[in-house]
Amino acid sequence: MKDIRLNALANTLVRLLNIFFPLITTAYLSRILSKQLYGEFNIANTYLNWFIPFATLGVYNYGIREISKVKDNAEKLNTMFSTLFYISLFCTAVTTVFYIIIMPIYSKSPSVHLLMLILGVQLIAQIFYIEWINEAFENYTFLFYKTLFIRILMLVSIFAFVKEADDIVQYAIIMSASQFLNYFLSYLWIKKDVKFVKVPLENFKHLIKPLIGLFLLANAGMLYTNLDLTFVSKIGAPEQVSYYANGQRMIMLISGVISGAISVSVPRLSYYIGLEDEKSYQDLINKSSSIFSFFMAPIGMGLVALGVHATVIMYGTRYMAGGIVTQVFAFRAISWALEIVMGTQVILIRGFENKLSIFYIIGGICNFIFDSILFAFGVSSPQYYIMTTLLSEYILLFIEYSFIKKNNLVDLKIVIHSFRKYTFITVGFLPLSFLVNHLIPTDMNMGIPFILNIAVAIIVCCVYYGIALIVTKDEVFMEMFNKVKGRLHG
Repeated sequence: MKDIRLNALANTLVRLLNIFFPLITTAYLSRILSKQLYGEFNIANTYLNWFIPFATLGVYNYGIREISKVKDNAEKLNTMFSTLFYISLFCTAVTTVFYIIIMPIYSKSPSVHLLMLILGVQLIAQIFYIEWINEAFENYTFLFYKTLFIRILMLVSIFAFVKEADDIVQYAIIMSASQFLNYFLSYLWIKKDVKFVKVPLENFKHLIKPLIGLFLLANAGMLYTNLDLTFVSKIGAPEQVSYYANGQRMIMLISGVISGAISVSVPRLSYYIGLEDEKSYQDLINKSSSIFSFFMAPIGMGLVALGVHATVIMYGTRYMAGGIVTQVFAFRAISWALEIVMGTQVILIRGFENKLSIFYIIGGICNFIFDSILFAFGVSSPQYYIMTTLLSEYILLFIEYSFIKKNNLVDLKIVIHSFRKYTFITVGFLPLSFLVNHLIPTDMNMGIPFILNIAVAIIVCCVYYGIALIVTKDEVFMEMFNKVKGRLHG
């Protein structure tokens, strides 16, 4: 069995690559491309994202869980892989046909139609989206090198072909081609470990129920941020869609590093359940959630404090008005982290995907109602739509917590305590950043006062966080400190 620490490191490096390169390209594109055209690209991408879950049909989460259980049995492995691949192939073909048919209904803009058509290549690429088996095999080293290659190729292509304000089509082509190549390389790599076999019809029938549950789960998730984007695209200007998409993209990119390191525990958690080793399962839940909240809380609250600054750095002063969107998204990231633990690492891993999909749908319906009210009153500011998602996710968290406690799936005392503790500590970032803004004022233009303001705020908040952890004798901090100390003296 591969070392989970090395897996976490490799997966973290993958997430870092997926942050580092988009940070460069996004900073470049937001300063080159027209706000109107970039907004239309985000509208087309929003439309595409409604169809992606239909193409994958919940295979990703199901595949990780089930392949992890049978990866030591070649016959069962090949059968499961072939079954899931054939299902993905069929669903992708059907979804692509519907995507093309419905395309003209969504928007009357010819430029949006063209972008939808180009981005549709990413939909076809779902045929080769088999990262679930690479993750189940814990092939994180391969994923790191593949991601590095794809990201460098994408970066070079963007700098070479996207040079003018109206080069949005070139950008869309690069994005779609890169995605296709990314998935196809994974397909070629895993083929050395598995092979296609004939699958009896009853095998497909057996998977219909769990896959429909995960299919509903994947689509229910679209009733949150993607639903918000759809409402904003219908009532707001294209640049407001970009404000929402930019804020979401930035926060998810950054927080994705931490969630990526934690996600490597999913195959191991599934493995422990297969062995009925409840103690190891509980210990890993406690440890992973503590580390998760240890990093996520300061990242989230730090970006709440410096959201406008981060937006200016990332997208330029043209998008400064979207800074408040980034701040609200940053606050949402904290509750989102808790939902990952309860939803994915507990309810989903335990095999209650049907229940979880229902919970997501309930929260999604709440968000639809809230969004509809805003829409009816003519509200177009994207930050209010994020607030409806945040409120809906609090309802979701309450439902998930009640279900876990009622069915005694896992003891959540340490999990809840960790998130509450780190969130409470990091709230102190807000008055500290306010004080820094008062002492070192900035007009948000890139200059010495701006850079000094950010640097001082980050240093002050980090020092405060470190002192608070030492005073409270935080176990995660002390364990990390002792490991670093031991290596320095070793």
